[in-house]
Amino acid sequence: MMAEKVILDVDTGSDDAIAIATAFLSPDIDLLAVCTVNGNRSVEITTSNTLRLLEYLGADVPVYRGCHLPMVASLTPGRRKHVPFTGPDNKEEDVHGDYLPLPEPTRKAQPEHAVVWLVDKLKNSKEKITLIFVGPLTNLAMALRIDPDIVKNIKQVIIMGGGYLVNNITAGAEFNFWIDPEAAKIVADCGAPLVIVPLDATHAAYVTMEEAEEFINLGTPGSVISGKLIKQRIAGYNAFQPMAVPNAAPIHDALAVCALIDREVLRSCMTVNMDVSIAHGITDGMSLFDTGGRDRNRKPNAIVAKDADREKFVGMMKEILGRKN
Repeated sequence: MMAEKVILDVDTGSDDAIAIATAFLSPDIDLLAVCTVNGNRSVEITTSNTLRLLEYLGADVPVYRGCHLPMVASLTPGRRKHVPFTGPDNKEEDVHGDYLPLPEPTRKAQPEHAVVWLVDKLKNSKEKITLIFVGPLTNLAMALRIDPDIVKNIKQVIIMGGGYLVNNITAGAEFNFWIDPEAAKIVADCGAPLVIVPLDATHAAYVTMEEAEEFINLGTPGSVISGKLIKQRIAGYNAFQPMAVPNAAPIHDALAVCALIDREVLRSCMTVNMDVSIAHGITDGMSLFDTGGRDRNRKPNAIVAKDADREKFVGMMKEILGRKN
């Protein structure tokens, strides 16, 4: 089977880094490029982190720097006063940190803006391309606003975002959708096939401290940095929002990559119409799933996973990250 052509869009913190390593090292993925966006940190930091990781892995994959702010959410006073995000005040609770524990990169991002490159690449591609977006959806939404016809060359968009019963930034919203609700809504309405990997699924696919040590002991560049970042995530979760299983943490973004490699890693999937609230207040950025088909004018547009196969996920990660470039 030929490797799937993929563009990965990230706001590189700890779990994005593991997702990038997984995508690059998987023989089932042909990683065309990595685009960066504001999210876990400013786009300057997320771009530096992306370059650091790819250089560490010896990956000759181009990086395109994208949007530094959400489309409109930061224009309203007080609506997004903490964007660009700088992390929690209590640094013990920080699962990401600012910069990855890797040397500063010697290479630079491509001169072309990620949105411009996405439009050009998708418009002129001879074949359809799979997009995996694991941060705010600003870059793709901007590209779709510039040229809606690019959707014709999008095979599918796998998105780490939203929550069915689980949220994490407000009572009603998940972080990626909350950072840029308008972008998430534009993508939801674009007509491309969507696979949503929400917090419900990623929280089911946690990794333990013992397993993090097992990653490190595999001894490859990808497994070692991933194991260290998993331990960092577990420390942050233990300080702020401990998992039901002690000394464990979800690796959200890596699950989205694994969902492309083997869809069976996702469980309890439903095909529904998904929408995103752009109202201000407690529902701002909330993902909405019409499970009852109440709105007959809106056809199902997304496959949404409510659970994940944890053992399969951890096994896939060990196999892939244990590979050498």
